[in-house]
Amino acid sequence: MIFAKCAAIFLLLVLCMAGAHAYAQNQTPANVPAPPPPVDTADVWHDPATGLMWTKADNGSDINWNQANTYCSNLRLGGYSDWRLPIIDELQGIYDPSIDTPGHWTNGDAIYWHVKGNLRLSGTPWSSSLENAGVAWQFSLVSGRPVSFNFSDASSDRALCVRR
Repeated sequence: MIFAKCAAIFLLLVLCMAGAHAYAQNQTPANVPAPPPPVDTADVWHDPATGLMWTKADNGSDINWNQANTYCSNLRLGGYSDWRLPIIDELQGIYDPSIDTPGHWTNGDAIYWHVKGNLRLSGTPWSSSLENAGVAWQFSLVSGRPVSFNFSDASSDRALCVRR
């Protein structure tokens, strides 16, 4: 009799453990976020000094301030969708006068960009920082100086996007 009770308890214990194991295997936690997709480092540069992630190249054509904002906010790159125009201080943070990255100005003239991360530029990037109504700051990665332009200006102006 004792053997039958022990066998029944043992069988019940085995069945409970098997059921719990099967239940645990079939669980797919819906509230656990998926890991971020791998970042294609050919398209972005991560600045180790600031933790910011930059697009490896600007948009490549003349663009006014409103278009630059739209370009960055609509950008889907490296598995991320939270791109934005940088503030003026962030642009200044990628300027390095000791680096000469060869490039060309919009008229074809050779130029040296003084920019970290080997970023490919084709014009002066807009910032999201405003000087006053209708005027925004840019940062010249050639001269190392902030410059301001009217929102409607699009001559040699580019969108270089950033995210944290």
